Amino acid sequence: MLKLTGQHVIPMSEAARFLNGEGEYPERCVAITFDDGYENFYQYAYPVLKKYQLPAMVYIVSGELSGRSEWLKEDGHQPQPLMSREQIREVHANGIEIGSHSVTHPRLAQLSGDACLQELQQSKKDLEELLGDTVDHICYPYGSFSEEVGQQAAKAGYHVGTTTVKGLALPDQNLLSLPRKAVSFNDGVLKTWKNIHRL
Repeated sequence: MLKLTGQHVIPMSEAARFLNGEGEYPERCVAITFDDGYENFYQYAYPVLKKYQLPAMVYIVSGELSGRSEWLKEDGHQPQPLMSREQIREVHANGIEIGSHSVTHPRLAQLSGDACLQELQQSKKDLEELLGDTVDHICYPYGSFSEEVGQQAAKAGYHVGTTTVKGLALPDQNLLSLPRKAVSFNDGVLKTWKNIHRL
């Protein structure tokens, strides 16, 4: 859909640079992100992204590699397998950007400042050791964000953060609290297209 309708799909890191005032971005500009690091990203989305040569960002829960998304039980969903260290290294080596999604997928805004900082710092450290590359993007689990969480993210060394607030990311917004448009369970191509164009 994105390819056929002439959207400019750019890496999340490039989107962040544009939003920071570094250069001019093209019209109809889209960055694709995936939360949690599910194994089904590797099985289904990754081959399609490679086929159409589309960049994307995957946010990884660093303490659950090769584990299962037990947090889905909270919303009545079945836990799903998560990518292994080897799969994450492979997708990263083939152009998929990797960001942090914390260590254990907690609601960060409900943690103490120290516990929140620990989640953010440890995940960044874990992923950078895994990849041998800098990780400076964070996605807040459940969209649990507050001004203090943003401050802790900056303290931990992140430069860009994404939330679950629905909307367009614009140059005047704080890079550590960017909105997104969700595509979730049972959303088809038509519904996704309509939702994107309602923004």
